[in-house]
Amino acid sequence: MTLNNSDGMYSHPTPNGAVLYHWQGGLLLLAETLVLTRPMKAIASTLRIALENPYTIEVEDSSLVTRASFTGSKRVRKKVIAEQSFLALFYIPLEQPEYLGLRHWLGDQAIVNLDIDIFEPVLPRLREAFAGNMSAVDVKQLMLDTTRLISSSETELANLDPRIFKACEILQKTCLDDFNITDIANAVHLSPSRLRELFRNQIGHSIGDYARWAAIWQAVGHWKRGVSFTEAAADAGFYDLAHLSKAFIEVFGMPASLLADVPQVKIICCDE
Repeated sequence: MTLNNSDGMYSHPTPNGAVLYHWQGGLLLLAETLVLTRPMKAIASTLRIALENPYTIEVEDSSLVTRASFTGSKRVRKKVIAEQSFLALFYIPLEQPEYLGLRHWLGDQAIVNLDIDIFEPVLPRLREAFAGNMSAVDVKQLMLDTTRLISSSETELANLDPRIFKACEILQKTCLDDFNITDIANAVHLSPSRLRELFRNQIGHSIGDYARWAAIWQAVGHWKRGVSFTEAAADAGFYDLAHLSKAFIEVFGMPASLLADVPQVKIICCDE
């Protein structure tokens, strides 16, 4: 699939195909070319590393031509043009407790331009991942090692309130339509109002946003097991396919239907 329409845009965001590794709370997308031109505000933060040609990225009022950048969550990404860049794109769940240090490092910045040399230790493994046969353990370790190159979060994990950590664990296993703030508050021995306040202060998002984010990962897992998008939406507690599609865009900044183009995208579940 190549560019051929009147405005010169690609008809698929990964016209030369892509490899997508995913697991509960993590995702690595690898694409020779990636073109995203529809403005999106994604919940997930994104680390983009080009193994070859630099790419152009516009986020809110910032525009970069670079080989490595980190975009904060809930920032308007206007476009990404990465042609023959061999781009590795990590969707990083800053809402997860283990990324507390990385969230603090990013602060209020919409996007950070990074020196590609920082990532020299992991570039060989990123190239290996393009083959689509890296093990689940190795992929998860690769994401951990890559994010640690810009900010280690290990020393800050202990600062997270254990009640909020437990609430996150509960939400990761709760279908969206079963989400009940009172039940979770009781489970962690907080009042609902105190849970809402403490959750936002420590995680950076409302507990409702986190519940929707966690349900997306559940839906991705259901879908990869061979069920339809409609079934995956229902299993994860979404009202319908449209509800899931909207949430998918909010998390990943692209519609699920494009990533589900099987001939174009090799999808590998790392939770099994």
